Formats: sequence, C-alpha cells, structure tokens
Amino acid sequence: MRKNVIDSTIEIPKEEYKFLKELYRTVKRQNFLLRIDEAEKNLKAGKIKKVSIDKFIENI
Repeated sequence: MRKNVIDSTIEIPKEEYKFLKELYRTVKRQNFLLRIDEAEKNLKAGKIKKVSIDKFIENI
C-alpha cells in the first residue's frame, strides 16, 4: 500500500519552516562532529580497521 505524498503533507508558516530547517541542520552538524570525535578516540585507542580501497569504494 503506497501513500501519495499529497496525503502526508502539511502546511506550516515560513518562520516555523526556517526554524525547523535550521534546527535540522544543527542536529546534522552535531551528529557529524560527534562521529568525528568518536573516530579520533578510536584512532588514539588503536581501534582501526584495514580495508582495501576497492571494498571501501563498494561500501560507499
């Protein structure tokens, strides 16, 4: 059962939309920074995984 996009859309005022858009960007930015922090901790702890370049590209 597929829903049409029209059925699930709502209308919100421009100000609220701008606020939600900025909030979403901020959360995405914080999530990215957290992942970088985790990666740096793992590197310092020696928790690294070696993968061939071909496999890495396939996983992207």
